[in-house]
Amino acid sequence: MEVLYLKNIIWEWMIEAQGIIIEGDNFNIIKILQSAMRTWKVSKCIDENFGFLLDFNQVLFSFSKRDCNKLANVCANLALKNSFVWEHISFEETTPSFLLCLKEECDSLGLS
Repeated sequence: MEVLYLKNIIWEWMIEAQGIIIEGDNFNIIKILQSAMRTWKVSKCIDENFGFLLDFNQVLFSFSKRDCNKLANVCANLALKNSFVWEHISFEETTPSFLLCLKEECDSLGLS
């Protein structure tokens, strides 16, 4: 669902990036998407829901354990609630759960 939601939030300037990294904590889903991407590139036939991915120069699917990347988990859950896209990054627009998790991750890395 999160990958499908991406097409709703991608702006034109993002397509000009070198690529996109899609990270998830479900190993099976990441493997399925990696396999499908290889098939799509060879066959030039892609499900219309995922066609936007071919606009990027490179698409990487990365698996991370949930415990090792809590911030990605928070972002995925916010995306499910349609509250993940912020026009401007500011404390007023950003949800408290995101900010709290970001602080915890920075603290654990010694970045605060």
